[in-house]
Amino acid sequence: MTTGIAYVDTTLRDLATPPWGTAMDADDLSTATTELVTARPALLEVMDSRAASTALEVRGESPWDRLRSVVRESGDVPVGLIVSGRTLWGTRPLGADVVARFAESARTSGVARVRGFDPLNNADMLVSLAEGCGDGVEFVPTLIIGAAPAAGDPRWVAEARALAALPGVTTLALADKAGHLSPGELAALVKAAREATGLRIEVQVQAPGGLAPLLALAAVNAGAQAIQASTGAAAVIAARPSVESMRAALKGTALPLDCDEEGVAHASRAVGDLIPAEQLRRATNAVYGSAVGLPPDLEAAVSWRMARHGLERIAGDAVAESARVAEDLGGLTLAHPLGEAIVSQAAQHLVEGERWREIDPILAQAALGHIGPLRGDVAPEARAAAEAASLPEEHAAPANLAQVRADGPERTSEEDLVLWAQFGDLAESLLRRRRSLGGELLAAPEEAGISRDLLETLVDVVERSGEAEVSVEVGGSRVTVRRGGGASAAVAPPPSGEPAPAAAPSPSGVRVESPMVGTFYRSPSPEEPSFVEVGQPVEAGQVLCLLEAMKLFNEITAETGGTIKEIAVEDSDPVEFGQLLFVIEP
Repeated sequence: MTTGIAYVDTTLRDLATPPWGTAMDADDLSTATTELVTARPALLEVMDSRAASTALEVRGESPWDRLRSVVRESGDVPVGLIVSGRTLWGTRPLGADVVARFAESARTSGVARVRGFDPLNNADMLVSLAEGCGDGVEFVPTLIIGAAPAAGDPRWVAEARALAALPGVTTLALADKAGHLSPGELAALVKAAREATGLRIEVQVQAPGGLAPLLALAAVNAGAQAIQASTGAAAVIAARPSVESMRAALKGTALPLDCDEEGVAHASRAVGDLIPAEQLRRATNAVYGSAVGLPPDLEAAVSWRMARHGLERIAGDAVAESARVAEDLGGLTLAHPLGEAIVSQAAQHLVEGERWREIDPILAQAALGHIGPLRGDVAPEARAAAEAASLPEEHAAPANLAQVRADGPERTSEEDLVLWAQFGDLAESLLRRRRSLGGELLAAPEEAGISRDLLETLVDVVERSGEAEVSVEVGGSRVTVRRGGGASAAVAPPPSGEPAPAAAPSPSGVRVESPMVGTFYRSPSPEEPSFVEVGQPVEAGQVLCLLEAMKLFNEITAETGGTIKEIAVEDSDPVEFGQLLFVIEP
């Protein structure tokens, strides 16, 4: 029984989210889980839209497989995830039966809590998700705090009251992911929401410059009963309050943080070992900058984009322009899937020197009222751009389960079909491997039940597939096979029926391989020289290239000193996970 302030640990989500967490594989997450549970958090919040899309696009892994690798190690600590009520982890609007099937997949995967949100705080968009969770999974609605309306506006409390009226709700989360509110303003909203709803209040805050723990402490003093926090260095890269700082701040008060002090210290050391020093340095520089008003991941995205066009000196202007874009579109929040589109639109305005010449399709839907009622008026130039835009057909109406089954890939499980419904082409590579694996299983001798021979076939296929873990449905039963931690990652084989290409020989030396799927760039911008050339000496830690993935530019550095012997990829070429980029002669 809790006697103080509960904490929801977000470390695993922060370790798996770009721009700093793309290198975390399922084994790393499992290792981190075993350490984090010793701190005794109330919940491990593991997966959100960014972590899910990163798993697919960068790692080529199923979000469900990664999530189950955490559940397996979490013991009696419950595991949770976060989704949009309308689009889940993706950007395509989905019908109520697809949302219900997603909730069922969450339940069977061992998820204890689903935290739902709508980017416009429209409670009607969360009804299907709340009902789909039912009795087996706790549902927690989230009030997304944005730049508009202003602090103290009665619409915030009205939205909180509507969210609280959803079926089965006992906790309401308030999320300020960019430091939009001051500590005093957040405290006032916590108090007002608690009085208006009578619910337990949980607070999620992210803000640069060390503001996050001050916001969390203000929320606790105003009556919040749970806070979200990360452990050790993960709190730095995500601009969150750390478990350590909140434990210290609340120690000796009437409401201390519910945690195991020794476990917190142990987990902090273990998490620190999982984050490369160079990534931590870059994250610290970004998080402790002066810009407030964008979540850390989106701030990093816009900074890289402006630098790519040689406009890094005005990258700060993109923060202000993002706020203008959100205001022009009727007071949007930066929640998924709108946040990425707002930042992209703002960067486009600054690069082109012209506002609203074109508009992102998702923002066009919002401007036209297709995703829900807006809080304010849409600027005339933004509305004109939206009316002139060509919207993708798949965004015209929510896709139901029958449509997904008809349009989706054949020989695909219900779980994977729902994944395809969310991500489309992004999930195709994973699903092709699953179908190929399923084809090998079907070719095995038919036996009743799951035989030893069938399991051995499955293990062999997974070992050769290069995936850390695969969960498949065989004869109505789900079988999960996980590769040993010592196995090396390999590029996935081609779909069944296609011959595998012969491996090209490469010169001896230290291979630098791509840690993700993305686009290879040899220079920081088209006008600047390449980072390295063949024959050039390099030092450990020196930048070799940029890889663009998830709308972010990721620096790839040398792990050892030496001389560049080969550059295996042309500038602007797409690359696959594990593909050779450079050879360095020590």
